[in-house]
Amino acid sequence: MSGAHEDSAGDARLESLLHSMRAFYDGDTSARVPVVPGQNDQVADLCRLFNAIAEHSALIERRLELARGESRRAAAAGGAAAPAPSAAIVVFEDASQREALEPMRTTAQAAVRGLGGSWERATVLSVRSPEDVRDAVLGGHRIVCALLDARSPREPMLEAGRALEAAASDAPTVYFAPEGDPGAAERAAEAAGGHSRAEIVRSIGQASERLTLHWLTNAPGSDDVTADQPERGYGQQRFEGEKVLIVDDDVRNVFAMVSALELYGLTAVTADSGYEALEILERTPDISVVLMDLMMPGLDGYATTARIRAHESSDELPIIAVTARTAQADRERSRAAGINEHVTKPVEVEHLLSLIRGLLQQQR
Repeated sequence: MSGAHEDSAGDARLESLLHSMRAFYDGDTSARVPVVPGQNDQVADLCRLFNAIAEHSALIERRLELARGESRRAAAAGGAAAPAPSAAIVVFEDASQREALEPMRTTAQAAVRGLGGSWERATVLSVRSPEDVRDAVLGGHRIVCALLDARSPREPMLEAGRALEAAASDAPTVYFAPEGDPGAAERAAEAAGGHSRAEIVRSIGQASERLTLHWLTNAPGSDDVTADQPERGYGQQRFEGEKVLIVDDDVRNVFAMVSALELYGLTAVTADSGYEALEILERTPDISVVLMDLMMPGLDGYATTARIRAHESSDELPIIAVTARTAQADRERSRAAGINEHVTKPVEVEHLLSLIRGLLQQQR
């Protein structure tokens, strides 16, 4: 009997899905299919897929209508241009537990306060539902990045993530799942799965650093964001223009790292391969520290480090591995190649800066 009941329930959900699809096709852009939390079969996946497509289509339609309205108002005002959208960091957290947990909004606000000049251009928006995400976009905000608390209930967090994907597919999404919370880690992994711009952080410090780097990388007009000194408490580790060679084949990682290091007074030099790194070191003798990505095609970070150490002039040059690999065997292999220290991705910039300062002091 249970099998027959499940078949009947599945048929009913399929009929509901077809009904909503027909209504949407006929022009009812509000048509959606209810999905029961916890249902993960193919019918539920089809319903979620339809809901995501419908949300995206409705958002596009509302954007077009908003643009048409702005055009009409601009024409009525004598052709005045519509204001440019403001940049925003979107935050999702469980409102019912706000007092007991580290608030994500406060984390985002602390990150943007450390950006120095013009940081006030960053708007931090709290969202509780897909409708809030749509309202943020329709309210004239460009979503630069997002921070979602994976300690929140599963279904609301997943819905918010899907809405962000539909509204701002290019915006990086950071899921906060602290150490010691396996449930949050599981929900974050589910939400981030299959999304190239999604990442998981395990501490408030990492969350703040990733938001900072994503803002520096993606915010409009961010070239002047560091024109002024950062606030007290952020960026207290100031340097004197020491050169750091960043060796990484991922241009996004390089750009984010350059932006962060130069914020603190370091001078960044970049190489996208081990071979290029060796050439740069030969013609740039005043490199003070090397940040080495271990997993590169061709000459990887281990082999590149070994070749650097083979030269007497650079056998004591500080080299820090920047890697997602944390196993003890990987660390031992790195030490054998001649690497001094390790930092894991995603990078906590304050920790990296402390390592750089300590290695520089040892050289003096």
